[in-house]
Amino acid sequence: MRVLTGRGGAVDRIMRQWLRSPQLLKLFVGQHIVNGVSVAAGVAAVSAVTIAILGFAGGQLATLGAIGASIADFPAPWRVKARAMLTGFILALVATTGIQLLDGSIAGEIVGIGVISFAAGLVTGFGRWALSLSMQMLVPMVFMLGLPPMDLADAMRAEAVFALGGFGYIGIALALTGLVAASDRRLTASECFRELAAYLWAIARFSEPETDIAEIYGAGIRQQAALSEQLQAARGLLLTDPRASPERTRLAATIGVLLDTLDALIAVQSDMPRLRAAPIAQMMLTHMGGLYRAGALDIQHLSLDLLAHKKPRMPADHTLAHDALQREAARVAALEEIDAQTRAAVVATARRLAVARNRILRLEKTLRDDAAAEAAIGPVDMSAFQTPRMYHPRVLKPHLVPDSPVFRYATRLSLAMMAGGLVATSLGGEGHGNWVLLTIAVVMRASYGLTRQRRDDRLMGTLIGCVIASGVVAWAPVGVQVGFQAFSLALTHSFARQNYRIASIGASMTALISLHLIEPGFHAPILMRLADTLIGAAIAHLFNFFWPTWEFVEAPRLARRLLARASDFASVALRIDAPVQDYRMGRKDLIEAVAALSDSAARMGGEPQNARRGLEEMTAMLIAASVFAAHLSAARLDLRDPGDDPMAPTPEDAERTRQWLIARLATGADAASSAEPANFEGPLSRLRAAALRLIEAARAYERAAMRG
Repeated sequence: MRVLTGRGGAVDRIMRQWLRSPQLLKLFVGQHIVNGVSVAAGVAAVSAVTIAILGFAGGQLATLGAIGASIADFPAPWRVKARAMLTGFILALVATTGIQLLDGSIAGEIVGIGVISFAAGLVTGFGRWALSLSMQMLVPMVFMLGLPPMDLADAMRAEAVFALGGFGYIGIALALTGLVAASDRRLTASECFRELAAYLWAIARFSEPETDIAEIYGAGIRQQAALSEQLQAARGLLLTDPRASPERTRLAATIGVLLDTLDALIAVQSDMPRLRAAPIAQMMLTHMGGLYRAGALDIQHLSLDLLAHKKPRMPADHTLAHDALQREAARVAALEEIDAQTRAAVVATARRLAVARNRILRLEKTLRDDAAAEAAIGPVDMSAFQTPRMYHPRVLKPHLVPDSPVFRYATRLSLAMMAGGLVATSLGGEGHGNWVLLTIAVVMRASYGLTRQRRDDRLMGTLIGCVIASGVVAWAPVGVQVGFQAFSLALTHSFARQNYRIASIGASMTALISLHLIEPGFHAPILMRLADTLIGAAIAHLFNFFWPTWEFVEAPRLARRLLARASDFASVALRIDAPVQDYRMGRKDLIEAVAALSDSAARMGGEPQNARRGLEEMTAMLIAASVFAAHLSAARLDLRDPGDDPMAPTPEDAERTRQWLIARLATGADAASSAEPANFEGPLSRLRAAALRLIEAARAYERAAMRG
């Protein structure tokens, strides 16, 4: 691993400035930008062709169809993207045709809005990925409500042009997907490396004795959750046909190597509290902080170099920082005044850091060496790590019960949209309904915390977007307006999952300009749009209190799932002969369980005070889970590579502890014997203690969540 020395040249200095701001890098360099630009280019192509053939009015209607189809255009393998976009756009056509047939009947439109909105909420039961399907039903429906009144024949012609634009866009998007597939895979892998670098930045704070350790654990858990989310997105692209070409093999292999690196970094944390409490180890901690930060910079450099080269390189490995740390660890371990437990922690931490460093270097080798990539994959079945998307309606059947959070969300969304339609009608209907309903559709989410955050971002984004769009509509020629329509769509699509405030600026500009281009004779003052936004946001906020599903209701299930995943992981981690695939699958499942609970905690933090039951206990449980995972990963490392550590576990000790952990985590502390499996000290003893703390933390959380 490189030390912070030895870089020269203007380009390197500029790159270092970028790397000093990981958040800026994440915001403006990545697949989301490329995806947003490609979406805008596809919509612009549809717009240009259809305007030339159908005239300006018809071309703008086709453009709305292209915008509706583009909602589901996110990076994915060709077959997965084709199925998602076609399914979503067919749902959009059903929704828009239904609302067109009801045109002229206010009561019929209100009921239609409610039925379509309920269905849109229900399809989110397919999974998190299906949110785009939901939006493809809602947003085009709202666009159609903004069209001027027309008879049935004209409405069906409008629907046909809308469909033409959407299917035309899908054809362009799928063609582009085939052309840029290799670039998409590199971008996806690059973003995974960047999240790993961010994790290193977070845990580097363990070297700061003055920083509260719970705060450091919290930052590490949040970043681990972000890495888990990025890896879930990457698996679809990188693990599909991984041996189709050498480059695809190298990129697919990096997922396993990256997780091995994360595993080693987690193992290092097992003795961190003891080292932080020992004044004699403070210099070693300082060296560790420098090593982590240098490693983060190197991985960030690798992530950028991957965008430019098929076989990227990290900066030259000077090893100085690592060698300095090892010398300091040896010096501390040799001191006579050091106690045995601290000495063991120093020696073990230095050894685990060496393993972590080697795995970071292995990332570069895997990206450059075909043989190394093949060896990294080995006998592992990569398809087992992918989560297939299910479209069959039977998947939604379990959600058709009142206790289902999906059913409750669909009901809230339906009632909120119907209320929005009624309010808009009372305000005069024309020019109001589409904007009020659009605000409700994009703001309202299944969780109160997400809705509140999106409400605030939407209000600020709408204010900025309306000011810009109003100026464009008032003073710019039509050609410039069409250009701004494409730019605002790129902005929306680029930042929809990165920064909703920026995305809402683009969304407001897209909607305002698009609605103006469809009906140039209608001019909505900026204050009217802002008032409509406030009304829509208020309705979405109020209906979040109707039949809500607070996080404390679902989180205990996530906590029990966490214990089950911890038990499953322990059952393979402490088996020295466990297949690599089983170990990686167990590790993936535990990481995702921790990430799910971390996301739940974040959402609970945005809920009303009286609904935050057990938030502090949940935080304690997440920290306990992190400590347990660190001890388990450390025990596995020590078991497989003990070196000359006299405290390293033997296979027999590991097997007894494995059985003990499975019984404890699977049945609960009170249901298993209190007898220790062996009368010895060392890493396995600390692992068992960590398991007991995790079980007690989970029980404390469940008790807190049940309090009325």
